Amino acid sequence: MRHRTLGLCAVALAGLVLITSITFAGLIAKERDNRFCFACHLHEEKFKRFTSVPFTDLSGPHHAERVRCIDCHGGADVVMRLRVWSLAAVDTGKFLVGRYREPDHMRLQLRPKECTQCHTPILKRQPALTAEQEEALEGRAGNAYHAIRPHDAVRTTCVQCHTSHTTDGDPKAQFVARKRVEPICRECHKTLGE
Repeated sequence: MRHRTLGLCAVALAGLVLITSITFAGLIAKERDNRFCFACHLHEEKFKRFTSVPFTDLSGPHHAERVRCIDCHGGADVVMRLRVWSLAAVDTGKFLVGRYREPDHMRLQLRPKECTQCHTPILKRQPALTAEQEEALEGRAGNAYHAIRPHDAVRTTCVQCHTSHTTDGDPKAQFVARKRVEPICRECHKTLGE
């Protein structure tokens, strides 16, 4: 009797492992398909901006380079990946009981790590400038902020300046919005813009 019970437990455990493995394999395959993401996110207006040419927000250039939703939002390391899956599981549960609504902000903020997976180095064939050289060029040195070496010590996340799904950015300035970025700059440059 004891052997039979142990046998049944082993079969049940093997079945659970198999079902879990198939579920994760299916989830991993589905999340790599943008259409799966669009089923719940990026409705209407955001989806149009994502696929529009000319680009109207920073997500457009990413779409043009065949960057998938999961490439930015999936997590750049195991810990973030598990957090994303956990949040997705909670959202799925809310959807199934009819309590899901489109989020108006990201609950798991993108870290620089998610961006630098692709954007490394940030400066491509751009000369590094000293603060004095940048000042002499009055901010007209192309990718100016990242070319100024003293900015290397600034601890600002990429998405504080470069937001992907907003329309207030300047396409000529990597979709950076002056009104959003100037307060960040003024944390060190108190008289900026005066």
